[in-house]
Amino acid sequence: MKKTSLIIAASALFIGFLSSCKKSSSSSSENTVISTPPYQVGQAITPGNLAANHYKGTMTSGNTYTLTGDFTINYGDTVLLQSGVTVCVQPGVTIIVKGVLISLGTAAAPNYFTVCGTTKIDQVGNPPTSDPAYAGKWTGINCDTSCPLLDLQWTHIEFTGGTFANTEPFVGGSSGSVSYSILFQNPNGDLIVMDSWIYGCTDDCVRIQQGRLYMARNTLEKMGYIGGDGLNAKHGSQGDMSYNLCVGNATNSTKCSDKGSGNFVECNINMYNNTYVDCGYRQASYLSRGSDIDYEQGGRGWCYNNLIVNCRNGIRVGDGQNSIPMPDTVNTIIGYNYIYDDSVWEVNQMYPIAAGTWTKPNAYIIPTQKQFNLPADFYNPNGNPSNGGDDLAYTAPSLAGANNPMFVNFPLPEVLSGAGANLSYISSLETGVSVNGKPFDFHLKTGSPAIGIGYTSFKAFATIINPVTADKVAGNIKLFNASTQVTAPGVDMGCYQSNGTGNQH
Repeated sequence: MKKTSLIIAASALFIGFLSSCKKSSSSSSENTVISTPPYQVGQAITPGNLAANHYKGTMTSGNTYTLTGDFTINYGDTVLLQSGVTVCVQPGVTIIVKGVLISLGTAAAPNYFTVCGTTKIDQVGNPPTSDPAYAGKWTGINCDTSCPLLDLQWTHIEFTGGTFANTEPFVGGSSGSVSYSILFQNPNGDLIVMDSWIYGCTDDCVRIQQGRLYMARNTLEKMGYIGGDGLNAKHGSQGDMSYNLCVGNATNSTKCSDKGSGNFVECNINMYNNTYVDCGYRQASYLSRGSDIDYEQGGRGWCYNNLIVNCRNGIRVGDGQNSIPMPDTVNTIIGYNYIYDDSVWEVNQMYPIAAGTWTKPNAYIIPTQKQFNLPADFYNPNGNPSNGGDDLAYTAPSLAGANNPMFVNFPLPEVLSGAGANLSYISSLETGVSVNGKPFDFHLKTGSPAIGIGYTSFKAFATIINPVTADKVAGNIKLFNASTQVTAPGVDMGCYQSNGTGNQH
């Protein structure tokens, strides 16, 4: 596989937070634990109802806050959430971040931005028209161009994607436009979303207009109603999308596109060790739109060790059928990815077959070109047309059900599969839809053919940081080198590693 150099500009700041307790030596039989207090910025914000206003300070552990109107953080101000905080957002409310928002949930006490009292519906066959995940109940976390940092750790964001009733006071908040779960748009700012959950939206889940990003070890369910991408990075964005579990999403789950204007850096996104399940089936416009990984319009990056299962299409690179320009193919490397499909119809989309797409089988992608037994002119967009010049002919019926990655607890083959199948409701990671009385589990079983075959001779974007930037401070929380928080490329396909690293959900 051809390797090309990747020039990486000095990246950004990544926030962390150090362990909060230390053991001291003692002559007694008991250990004395010295705990440091939770981080606090400014004054505590009083729990209860919060009307439309500007806010700064700390939402304190274990408390509930109800936003009854737009919640704004001014430039120069910071709002910090300690662990175990629930933010109940009333319908139509917008969170506007011109300053800094930090949410420090933990595995034991995660934080929530949600519509309290709304029940999730995660049943196979339930129509999306009646699913609250796609109802767009509130209008998300919207970072203005002045926001230097949005940092969400162990945090749930749920039921977003509402339409702005009025023009909001930030760039992109036009009346009548559909919101995202998260909007970030500062080319010199940092978007960090780690170990978090995003559930339900109507358009894009996360739109990065510009900015440095690290989005890792997250669970992303039901992104987009009949369209919209998951993690969508544009011109001026650079960073990593890694170890994310994407389930039942409408269109491209992770996307890099250099579309946009301004003298900013080329969109440069590494996508590695992600798992994509049942994605792409709600996209209503056209077949080749994509469902898992997408590089297009001059974007670039490294794409390794991803596990794609029963998605509508395979990895998408450009789209000649719909006049979408190609990515920066000289600096885009795709390999060591693993694709599984139940049905012949899905197998025939493992390599998107619209004329002008660029993804090619090679020895570093499973299934391999040899398994496909593809015609010699498969790579030629003008050769061997089978559908009015739009598609290239290949069939591989023997690959349906082949290369089963062997999930710990998820049914392969699935009950529903193939063209037109409604697979987008098989999420249920939190609400208990199960197999054999147990929740779905996308870890790999011992003996899985997807274990131990990944490529690890590259570094995450986030670890190649100018060390001078590591000493900066947000509020009273010191930033440190991202190498202490970033999960390096893993040898197993997908987001769960057999050594216990990767996605922790």
